[in-house]
Amino acid sequence: MRPIKHIIVHCADTPASMDIGAKEIDAWHRDRGWSAIGYHYVIRRSGDIEKGRDLDGDGNVDEEIGAHALGYNRYSLGICLVGGKGPDARADMNFTHNQMGTLYRLLVALTTEYPNAEVIGHRDVSDKACPSFDVKSWWAGHA
Repeated sequence: MRPIKHIIVHCADTPASMDIGAKEIDAWHRDRGWSAIGYHYVIRRSGDIEKGRDLDGDGNVDEEIGAHALGYNRYSLGICLVGGKGPDARADMNFTHNQMGTLYRLLVALTTEYPNAEVIGHRDVSDKACPSFDVKSWWAGHA
């Protein structure tokens, strides 16, 4: 098992009306020249979780080094919430109640598995607005 120092929450930067999943994001990332989807988990608008990056096809995505946060991939897991873009193309916390409930449950499971991992947003390690909300504050209020 590789050490996990961060669990990084992202958004797909898609409008609330667009319901996509890991398959579509995988295609986008491959179009950029990547070997596969960069995230370990994708949370659809319905709240369903789809596994992402699984380069060796064994079903264990946590063991894979992601491609989601430059400089942090080796020791992190990436979770992508579908949504995050408002009608004006700016960052918007337009995630569904089901998505946020699933995010909470997934984070509980992952922080139990990796108790020393810090839960952060992509914006905490980049100059992006992703995932459209302050993950650290949100998690502190729920954990």
